Amino acid sequence: MRAEFNAFVARLRAHPQLANKTDTVVRLTAGGEAVRANYIVAFPAIPDDLGDKRYLALQSIDSDRFLSFDVRVVAVDADGVLQLTEAVMEQTIRHALEVPGRRCDPIKMATDAVEEGTVKFDKTARLYYVDLSLEFWSRRA
Repeated sequence: MRAEFNAFVARLRAHPQLANKTDTVVRLTAGGEAVRANYIVAFPAIPDDLGDKRYLALQSIDSDRFLSFDVRVVAVDADGVLQLTEAVMEQTIRHALEVPGRRCDPIKMATDAVEEGTVKFDKTARLYYVDLSLEFWSRRA
């Protein structure tokens, strides 16, 4: 799981627009307020499914695993959130991660994440944001 997440974050950071704007935590000021900047946050996940497609097979950490990583795009304006969202999608959708000892399917958008793909505005922080769910299978190589 960690290897896939690390590969996912590395893939995001490899994009020129996302190189110095990809974090794994929400950015806060020393006073605990949201940082007003354009950036993305990648969230790790526990596998939704550990299955080997065999009846009576016991699950293990090495089983095939279905992963869904979430990305929150944060920006100070609507154009910024759209630019970063486009960069995230370019860098991830239809790309297979390279993970030692694993064979990953190409990443796709979660089909049930329509509501998550809506651009929202946080009045308190005065920031635009959008949540994306990206998923794929990781299997033993």
